[in-house]
Amino acid sequence: MRASLFFRSLPLALLLVVACATGGSGGAGPAVALSDDLLFVCVQDEAEIAIIDMETRELVHTVSLTELGYSERSSPHHIAVEPDGSHWYVSLIGDDRVLKFDRNHEVVAEFRMETPGMLALDPGSNLLAVSRSMSAVSPPRRIALVDRTTMESEELDIFFSQPHAMLMGAGGAYAYTASLGENRLASIDLATERVELVDVDGPTHAIVQFAISPDGRWMAGSGEMSGQLLIFDLEDPAHPRLAHSIEVGHMAFDPMFTPDGSQVWVPVKHTDDVAVVDTGSWEVVARISGEGLDAPHAIVFSPDGGTAWISNNNKNPHAMHGPVEDDGGDGAVVVVDTVTLEIERVIRLGRNVTGIGMRAGGG
Repeated sequence: MRASLFFRSLPLALLLVVACATGGSGGAGPAVALSDDLLFVCVQDEAEIAIIDMETRELVHTVSLTELGYSERSSPHHIAVEPDGSHWYVSLIGDDRVLKFDRNHEVVAEFRMETPGMLALDPGSNLLAVSRSMSAVSPPRRIALVDRTTMESEELDIFFSQPHAMLMGAGGAYAYTASLGENRLASIDLATERVELVDVDGPTHAIVQFAISPDGRWMAGSGEMSGQLLIFDLEDPAHPRLAHSIEVGHMAFDPMFTPDGSQVWVPVKHTDDVAVVDTGSWEVVARISGEGLDAPHAIVFSPDGGTAWISNNNKNPHAMHGPVEDDGGDGAVVVVDTVTLEIERVIRLGRNVTGIGMRAGGG
């Protein structure tokens, strides 16, 4: 069963704020030089998106969702960015919306969806896939497929509970999601919208998110409950095969392959560190901890692979729907040298820093 979602385009009547100082705030922002590499960061409990210049490592703009008319509990959670930098997208868990922004950080469209979670963008087409939030106890067993040009969307039945992880496969032929409540994942043939369910062996995993290797061969999934990094062989993209299970620690979150594919980095919230897994041996070869690494959530690598940018909730470890306690300080983005594994900078942003996305070279 498919359900069409409410859609409305918004007029471009938002005021363009000319911010002469670093860290300007508001809905719209200044145009940024095309050479800039920008990091977009969800500051979930502040209802803000922070924008960081990856060259200067400074906050250059803050998008306040409340100033744009959204609620204080809008909870921006995940971000996807167009390859050319022309637009970026953010899921609002609390306001049941996905927003589309232009390069001046103005909202140009939105669509409604109950408790949207993770976003996956196919760079070769106009498709955006959207899963459900982890905070939703019993969300619909469907994901949304969105035309990014028109922002018209439909929902596709997945047939298992709590579809949260969301990934586009190499070439855009398949998408993948996984259940938080069952040891199952689904492959979606995007040409036919055929859904194939795949059982995943092992203890209760609660797969949070997927990542794909640069060559498209491997898919990594993080098991929040099992504490395992699950490596799937995508030789048959319709039927991912579990090839390796690596113990990384309880509350493993959003994994990411390095640009050269030699490693997978995994944030581990329970131990406040990042596990580095070698893709030759499929073993943990290092762990990174230190200032600012407090309940690490997600990772983005710089275009040259020289630095890792890690978001941190700065909240006491919790699993799934258990109680969340703030440690009393601001969450941060932590910049790590990928060769020395040393922390180079800690950028404090606000309460509960979650999803991140990158615009490389200004698009």
